[in-house]
Amino acid sequence: MFKRLTAVALSASLALTSLTAVPARAADSGEIARAILGASVLLYLGHELSRQNRGYTTRRYVEPRYDHDRLRRGPRHHRKVVPAACLRHNDYRDGPRRYFGRHCLSKRIDVSRLPDYCRTAIHTHRGWRTVYSAQCLRRDGWKFV
Repeated sequence: MFKRLTAVALSASLALTSLTAVPARAADSGEIARAILGASVLLYLGHELSRQNRGYTTRRYVEPRYDHDRLRRGPRHHRKVVPAACLRHNDYRDGPRRYFGRHCLSKRIDVSRLPDYCRTAIHTHRGWRTVYSAQCLRRDGWKFV
């Protein structure tokens, strides 16, 4: 459709320009500048139209925003939601453990809402750390998002 329309417009313009030809005359610098500007605009429009026909798109990158208060809000703001970004996995002698670090959680949610019976301490290469058991939190009805 677009190619046909372009072909019709081109043939019509060629036919009409031959009918209204005027005798040659000298052009001043203003007319030459306008002619060059018009030609460059037409070239730019042709380039952009050809890019659209090839399926190229120009998108502006927008930095995703992380809503830190998203986990605190919700119906009645007492949602049982824990950020999955704080979930850690480690293998110990007695098997693998999944837990949430208290420091990571305290930056994202109010840790005083978490049940005390899920809180435990583990020994890491940086010393003893307070963590919350993922299995215990899940049993208590907390969701990981």
